[in-house]
Amino acid sequence: MEEHVELLARHLNRERFEVFSICPEWQATEPFYSSLAHESDHIAKVTPDRRYGLRKLARETLRMYHYLRTWRIDVMHMHSTTFRGQIFALLAARLAGVKRVYVTEHLAPDYALPLAERVVRSVISRLVDGIVCVSKKNYEARAQYIYTPESRTLVVNNGVDLDDFPPIPDSTLASLRAKHQLPDDALLIGTVVRFEPEKGLNYLLDAMPAIRAACPNAYLLMVGDGSLRAELEAQAERLGFAEYVRFVGFQSDPRPYLGLIDVFVLPVPVGSMSIGLLEAMAMRRAVVITFGGEGEAVVHGESGFCATPRDPASIATYVTELLQDAELRERMGNAARQRIADTFSAQQVALALGKLYSSPR
Repeated sequence: MEEHVELLARHLNRERFEVFSICPEWQATEPFYSSLAHESDHIAKVTPDRRYGLRKLARETLRMYHYLRTWRIDVMHMHSTTFRGQIFALLAARLAGVKRVYVTEHLAPDYALPLAERVVRSVISRLVDGIVCVSKKNYEARAQYIYTPESRTLVVNNGVDLDDFPPIPDSTLASLRAKHQLPDDALLIGTVVRFEPEKGLNYLLDAMPAIRAACPNAYLLMVGDGSLRAELEAQAERLGFAEYVRFVGFQSDPRPYLGLIDVFVLPVPVGSMSIGLLEAMAMRRAVVITFGGEGEAVVHGESGFCATPRDPASIATYVTELLQDAELRERMGNAARQRIADTFSAQQVALALGKLYSSPR
């Protein structure tokens, strides 16, 4: 989500738009705040979050109202993982007289919601001027469980800037191999993701014994961090391949690690249009995911493989096929890069949203 917002700020046409950004004051988003500030014309930190108590919530909502009113915002586009971050921002925008408010809920629900949550989300959907979905699957999931007005909903696929993903120098790759004690002949399976329950990383680790049985020189590169790190480390130990996995932690710039990986795996059981996936494809990585379908970046058998969700054996089958065939990896990596260039560029995202922001009401 953060990458999406930053790229949008970078590529919006400055002859037509002035970009004002607001992001939470939160330690985890400090690197994002710094990079977003570079891409924005104006930026502020505001945190209308119920977890900090009602008094701070009210104060921060008023601060957001003040910024929106002072800046005289015409269009506000709210981005959040789920709807919870949108309620008080929407309130502040309406009080401040913002003419249009759009919302992107990057993680649409994939299950039947409790009644109270469904009602709140549906109310928000009625109060905004439009809903932007980051993929067709995101739209379909949202429409199944939340009120989603077809006439006010637009699908704009996530995108990345291909100029940000040049080849990584061989010297850098050699340095990373040495740093993490990876043999020269090691084939690297990797992922770049938050270590959280919804990411399905346990299925990837469960696939590793079968992968290593077929490819004894296979290593696993885990790039990221999160609440499950200790549990995942214990799982690797329990399955007997801890010496063949590297937990390298959060990387503010994961591109060198993407360049090192032979096969990128995203084992998210339910998802759509992951920026991390698009970045791996932009780096010409052969990819295996566990979500897919019409309109998604990975076309099964062409720009990657779609394994069965929550199925370690299926993940192992496709990863092994790629590890054992260097020509197939190269062909799929090139197809993945071309798929991004054709359909999932940040420039196309900014153009589509710019037309939305300036269209007649």
